Amino acid sequence: MFFELKNWKNKTNTREFSKEKKKVLEFTNQNIGNENLKDFYFLHETSKLLNKEISRVVKLFPEFEDIVLVGTGGSSLGSKALLMASCNSRITFLENIDPIYVIERLKKLKKKKILLIIISKSGETTEVLSLYKIITIYFNSMINFKSRALVITEKQNSSLFRICEEEEIKFIEHNPNIGGRFSCFSITGLLPAKLAGLNSNYIKKLSNLTFKEIINNNKYSFVDNLASLLCLNKTNKYKGHTVLSYQKSLISLMQWYRQLWGESLGKNKNALHLMPALGSLDQHSQLQMWLGGPNNILYTIIIPRKREKDLWLRADKKKLIPYYLEKKSLGNILNSMAFATYKALVKAGRPVRLVYLDNSGLY
Repeated sequence: MFFELKNWKNKTNTREFSKEKKKVLEFTNQNIGNENLKDFYFLHETSKLLNKEISRVVKLFPEFEDIVLVGTGGSSLGSKALLMASCNSRITFLENIDPIYVIERLKKLKKKKILLIIISKSGETTEVLSLYKIITIYFNSMINFKSRALVITEKQNSSLFRICEEEEIKFIEHNPNIGGRFSCFSITGLLPAKLAGLNSNYIKKLSNLTFKEIINNNKYSFVDNLASLLCLNKTNKYKGHTVLSYQKSLISLMQWYRQLWGESLGKNKNALHLMPALGSLDQHSQLQMWLGGPNNILYTIIIPRKREKDLWLRADKKKLIPYYLEKKSLGNILNSMAFATYKALVKAGRPVRLVYLDNSGLY
């Protein structure tokens, strides 16, 4: 992954940028390895013990054909981001209590061996408790709760924990030291990923290694990225941050990022609204506003350098398609649109950051 920051940095004051960069470096140097930083407590879990526990739980469910995960916010967004980025559709996520949405999702579950995962850190999440009750009323015959259901919640006197005990549903404790939005790389996010067929041990090791390299070694220009963002935010000119991805499988990742951003930064009345967008769809529907509207938004554009899977357009003897599309791949065309959008935003004087992905294939 590579960050192109020049069109963020050139919107900052050089002296102010150096000042913020010094602050970022001081903060990271002071807090490396600090176990009191609860937001990053997942880094201090023993990976070996975590992998052992995940393997133990997976063995409890040797036979199932579909997985339904009931959870919302941090209880679902992390694992959903991992699965969608890996093009894995093994899990049906129930995150919303809109009745039409619930009916349509559950109607698609035609297989008999369903594994139900219910997640709520507090054990009192209204959506989760409501969906559990709906499933017991309308779909009880499809699920053997004692043998093919699992609850992940804190071990405390909550509604969900009491359900677990009374119905004899298998229980895994949600680590009380890890906030819901940061639980992706704990058992809460990794166990569903493992049950869906992903290598949870590899994901955990890679996430820990990458995070530590970012903090310790300034990987991916972490310090410059954060210093630029802090400078731009301090001007009070910018009110939003649009993150435009030209890879659709990252939509759930951006939704999780939006939650991390909103719940972590939305406390001092001075944070930016984070707005996920998808290229080229939102390029067509919003570019006019981005170019001609108020200059109060920062932009990040995500572009895969290499697409592991692609589709190519053959030469058209009948000339039914424009010549400039012949022998091009869909990935080539999409990336051309991404760069065109980037250049248009730069020309319009908007602060734009580019993020290049090394590979858009499966992890």
